[in-house]
Amino acid sequence: MELNKTEWRSSDRVAFLAYLKSFEQPNKVDWTRRILNTKMPLLAIPTKTIDQIAKEIFKGDYPSFLDLHIDDYYESIAIQGKLITKIKDFDIMKRYLDRYATVMENWAHCDLLSFDIHPKNQSKFINLSYGYRHSTQPFIRRLSLMILFQMVKDTEILPIIYEALLALEDEQDYYVIMMAGWLLSECIIQHKTPTLSFIQHKELNPKIVNKGIQKCRESLRLSKAEKDDLLIYKREKNHKR
Repeated sequence: MELNKTEWRSSDRVAFLAYLKSFEQPNKVDWTRRILNTKMPLLAIPTKTIDQIAKEIFKGDYPSFLDLHIDDYYESIAIQGKLITKIKDFDIMKRYLDRYATVMENWAHCDLLSFDIHPKNQSKFINLSYGYRHSTQPFIRRLSLMILFQMVKDTEILPIIYEALLALEDEQDYYVIMMAGWLLSECIIQHKTPTLSFIQHKELNPKIVNKGIQKCRESLRLSKAEKDDLLIYKREKNHKR
């Protein structure tokens, strides 16, 4: 099928879905469903193939493809996400991302997004993260943290990350806790001294602290001694500072 189109029309929807179906791996559907924990129709198409399809669509009139809202399969939504993160213009990207965020159905739909964040648009992404943080949808809240994760190397962003983690004091959703713990662990690894001081002196969600320490202890970037030293920061379930 031609993917590098000058314009995608509604009549192309059926042909595109049939094209996706041609890559289905029926023997891997059940295994993939367990990994993704998705209830969506699923084809178990390899990630490399999804990337190649998105790359070809992006060479043509990709906005008209995105405007078709082809949400029929896990993979068709994933392709939209891959396309959206290729868009350089922040305002155009955000318009499509806002819509995409409402159809994200699992952790992979969130985590496949990789943004082009640089000094000229960093403040816009920070504001975007803040707005998504207050969503009632857990995967949008996860996305708010994942955006910050992509800026974690920047020391100047640390106070913003810390503030976002503090705001999750009452968070209970598994997938949000997982991303928050992952973000906290990266802060410990990249910015050890200020982050451990932050954990010690602030009232954080115990689940996030413990998940962050677990992720650190699973990392190959810390020594055994460094990992053991982190155990003193573990929180009891009903910990109060």
